[in-house]
Amino acid sequence: MQDVVLDHLKLVHFKNHDQAEFAFSPKLNALVGSNGSGKTSVLDAVHLLCMTRSYFHSSDAHCIQFDAPFLVVQGEFRAESGATPVYCGLKRNEKKVFKADDAEYPRLSEHLGRFPVVMISPGDHVLLHGGSEVRRKFMDAVIAQSDRGYLDALQNYQRALKQRNALLKYFAANRTFQVDMLELYDHQLSEYAPVIFAARSAFAAQFTPMLQEAYEGISGGREQVELRYESLLAEQSMADLLAERLSKDRVLQFTSAGPHREDLDFTLLGHPLQRVGSQGQQKSFLIALKLAAFEVFHQALGRKPILLLDDVFDKLDAQRVEGLIRMVNDHRFGQIFVSDTHPERTAELLKALDQESVVHELTHS
Repeated sequence: MQDVVLDHLKLVHFKNHDQAEFAFSPKLNALVGSNGSGKTSVLDAVHLLCMTRSYFHSSDAHCIQFDAPFLVVQGEFRAESGATPVYCGLKRNEKKVFKADDAEYPRLSEHLGRFPVVMISPGDHVLLHGGSEVRRKFMDAVIAQSDRGYLDALQNYQRALKQRNALLKYFAANRTFQVDMLELYDHQLSEYAPVIFAARSAFAAQFTPMLQEAYEGISGGREQVELRYESLLAEQSMADLLAERLSKDRVLQFTSAGPHREDLDFTLLGHPLQRVGSQGQQKSFLIALKLAAFEVFHQALGRKPILLLDDVFDKLDAQRVEGLIRMVNDHRFGQIFVSDTHPERTAELLKALDQESVVHELTHS
């Protein structure tokens, strides 16, 4: 199956770009410029067209250029089925319009996996130092791009969870309690939780060796890393967990156990990576984490995702940079976008790579 390639990109009032157009190489694309010149915004626009949302902002409105009334992001993807135009438009205080082949989706989630993408960014440090929700979202996003049934189960679970929590708050506010009213949501949570648990367990089993291989490629094989997924559902059913925690949930006014409370553990030489890893080791791990996600998508979808590398070379020593370049150069990847503030470093990178490339130099507008 032919890999997906983004040939063209047009931006109107997107972040710090008033109007901009780009033509891309099917292999390597370098975006060079000082901080604030809009390199990361271009990568985020590519992510938006692939995933229907910004990588950096939870609200689409934050992507509209300051004082502008709207934004437009347009691109043309190419695959074996031909060219596919994708359009995203948003006016302030209105619903986003998202189209592929000039047709809107009934649900935006139907677009996921059509043009797979992996973003590696300095902001990924939250995966190590943020709360468990960030790591769950990473895991869910990787699984959902290649497993529509998982996405449906996750959305149904989250809907039932929200309703159950609202009911627990209602009971507390009104000093009442009716267990039979909770049973509908308990049944729904018990139906979808095993689907989520099974998919996450399979993900961890498949993902860990890919993570270790990618980290070894970057670090030179000097350190052993692991990813562990632990869940109470390995020992108990969701129905038993809900029954066991009912009294506690009444006091807390929320559902205290289930897939929405789980976490991923990252370790280096058997110790928590967040605590013992140097800056270089932590950044190497985060890059390896995303490269493993890339490989999961490649195997599941049969085509290589677009790879977005945002300022990845800072805080990596020369050996780790060389390891990453070697991995990029062995043609395991498809289309790649790289942003950097150092033109000299970019020139050296392109010289070291045997890849067709295009360089876009960005300046402050």
